[in-house]
Amino acid sequence: MRLATAAVLVLAVVTTGCAGRKPNLATGGTSPPRVSGVWDGVIRATITEGMGSGDTRIEKQEWHLSQAGAAISGYYIAALTFVSGDGRPYVCSREPQFSAVQRYDIAGRLRGGVIEIEEVTQKSEHGRCDPGNRKLLRYQGRLQGDTMTLVNGSQRQTLYRSKENEAGRPGIDLEVASDARSIPETPFPDMDLEQRDDDGPSLSSHSSAVGGTPADVSGMWIWEHHGTVPGGDEKQEREEWHVTQEGSKLTGYYDRIVHQVSSDGNAYRCSMALDFRITTRYQISGEVRGDQVIIYEKSFEVLQPSACDNGKRRLDAYEGQVSPEEIRLVWGVGGQVLRRPRPDVPTQRF
Repeated sequence: MRLATAAVLVLAVVTTGCAGRKPNLATGGTSPPRVSGVWDGVIRATITEGMGSGDTRIEKQEWHLSQAGAAISGYYIAALTFVSGDGRPYVCSREPQFSAVQRYDIAGRLRGGVIEIEEVTQKSEHGRCDPGNRKLLRYQGRLQGDTMTLVNGSQRQTLYRSKENEAGRPGIDLEVASDARSIPETPFPDMDLEQRDDDGPSLSSHSSAVGGTPADVSGMWIWEHHGTVPGGDEKQEREEWHVTQEGSKLTGYYDRIVHQVSSDGNAYRCSMALDFRITTRYQISGEVRGDQVIIYEKSFEVLQPSACDNGKRRLDAYEGQVSPEEIRLVWGVGGQVLRRPRPDVPTQRF
């Protein structure tokens, strides 16, 4: 057994030029950079100090930035995954890996073409595997097209602007993404997150942005998509969401089923068959206020493994709007619409 230790944020370091030289952050042109939007970045590093030495730390960041003149505001969500370097399980998860979610509110401004950003507050998902807080950071950065480079001392981090017409999750089609883009911006990014004594962050009860009786989101919800992958093979995707609601608190899980079928009659080498199927269960928690909902993926488990699984998964955070028969969710670069399943209607013979 091993202890889960707090790890200081490690950013990917890129060395350029002579050691100790301050990075050149000047930007060309006269037009101010356009930083508004959603930005994604991934940091992968090996922990070199403390009891977690040798473990791998993977951090998926999703930045939500707004710009008003020279002022910048927003937040980013960091989905953290720690993987044991020697295969021994962590005490908190009893597995050789664990995941956690943190949120950082940020503020900044544009000054002479340079982006200045500082982390204002940090809120962590409360649970057994909380990696702990770290010192809040300050960044300077610049834009080059749809790439933002942020510098903190000698460390650099690269963020990429999310494209509305790109599917971050395989199989999300443009029609679904278009539905998600029609949702008005939710007030969650402007809310404060409170710590609570169970297993997740809570929306501040003092906020006036969202109020009223929580919408009913309990029960089963379905998302389906049929399409093709590069090469022409058929891909069928289905998600079955099972949500339990107690007041404004949400818990539950969803099963994601991916079924891919060969279109040319040739068997896949990985499965030695004309198709393969992968089923993954994601545990979720969240909260609903009025008709607004926020959901966090907490962990996942592969229920139906396949040798054709590429292993590319991440834990996402969702914001959405609820109606009696739909939940419209946005998550980073994509969106999807969950619908209640149609009830079975008995047929009558005449």
